[in-house]
Amino acid sequence: MKITVQKRIYIYIILLILFTGVVHAITAFTKNKNVASMLIMWTPGIAALLVSIFTKRSLKLIGWKFSLKWISIGWILPVVYATVAYSAIWIFGLGDVPNPTFLERARLTLGMDSESDTLIIISAFFYITIINVLPSAIMAMGEEIGWRGFLVPELSEWVGLKKAGLISGIIWGIWHLPGILFGDYSQTGTPLWFRLTCFAILVISTGVLLAWLRMKSGSIWPVVIFHATHNGVIQMFFNRITVDTGKTAWFTGEFGFALVPVLLLLAFFSLSQMNKMQSVIFRSNLG
Repeated sequence: MKITVQKRIYIYIILLILFTGVVHAITAFTKNKNVASMLIMWTPGIAALLVSIFTKRSLKLIGWKFSLKWISIGWILPVVYATVAYSAIWIFGLGDVPNPTFLERARLTLGMDSESDTLIIISAFFYITIINVLPSAIMAMGEEIGWRGFLVPELSEWVGLKKAGLISGIIWGIWHLPGILFGDYSQTGTPLWFRLTCFAILVISTGVLLAWLRMKSGSIWPVVIFHATHNGVIQMFFNRITVDTGKTAWFTGEFGFALVPVLLLLAFFSLSQMNKMQSVIFRSNLG
């Protein structure tokens, strides 16, 4: 019996819910946060791989093509939008920079005794966004196999690329809810409604951007690198180098406001590019 795209997506969602529930229950008793994060982040990928195998969807469709150009774009995008957002925070006095604690820990981690704060900041930036991006990519790959390697291409075939980007972003956001509501993922000190609103806009906008990047490049690697770089440059670099001046938590990180307008602009750009991609696909189908 032939499995339709719709049925394949339904099976994926069911498996994703089951696996996510089980893993969250298991990790509630796990003290090692890295292990817990790895298990949780791989639930979308495991669900996608199992659905692909049992419904005879070729694993090649996940998109294993290697392109240095698109991988570079996947790296530079989060670096650029994070730099823009945090520069605005510092310029308008919503947070200060640099954090002395960050500098002290960076010197210890990097084994550098230089008195130049600028040199330490630059070294830490490249360590976090290049060297540390490789282990981070292993974790991010679990999510990206599921979201952009499986869900976006399947949804695109069913509802079109624009809706696929939006729907996948919504599902991605809902999947994060257990960690936000019952874990310490979003403990920033701001009201829950504010955190949820900022995060929802951020994750849906990012989902649209990543859907465009995945389908335009024809590869999963750019979105894996994007995801890993985003996590590193925001959580490990910009958040930690920024000094809290009182209201800083309202603007920094994935639950603050500063990233929202930047990612919304990128999402609208992606949607406009998707219109062009859809028209090309339509004309090629007519031919």
